[in-house]
Amino acid sequence: MSEEAKNDWGAYSAGKLVDATLYNIRRERRCELMAEGLRYMDLCRWRSMDQMIGTPYFVEGIHIWNTPMEDWYDDLLADGSDGATVSSPTFSEYLRPYQKNSNMKCYDGYIWHMAHYLTPIMYKQFLLTLQSGHEVEYSPLYQNPYWPIAAGMPAEQ
Repeated sequence: MSEEAKNDWGAYSAGKLVDATLYNIRRERRCELMAEGLRYMDLCRWRSMDQMIGTPYFVEGIHIWNTPMEDWYDDLLADGSDGATVSSPTFSEYLRPYQKNSNMKCYDGYIWHMAHYLTPIMYKQFLLTLQSGHEVEYSPLYQNPYWPIAAGMPAEQ
């Protein structure tokens, strides 16, 4: 299981490794439903992305540095400038498409927040359920955990 856990978020639930039987069921589901767009929903349902709360995740591509393929290309610029075409070999031997330069959105990796397991309820929905003269706090609806009621605000956790 420790080897599987390195490459598959489905090996986790709430930040802990699952047993081998449950992992094999999850792996089979991943293989059977590969191109149907259900993987993200499974990972949220299983709470598999908790390990990304404290440790950022870096998307990696092909293994190019310190391999013969490094010499196949003559246009690899990995100096971290705005004109860089690939990530630096000091980060990883694999190409990291979001670490070409520090201006990129996920340069420091993807971080997960607990709020992202659920989407926020739109502010408009709270307004639609109010009786006249009441504030939004008196709506019969309640916001999903870690999301504020106010519109345009980021997740709280």
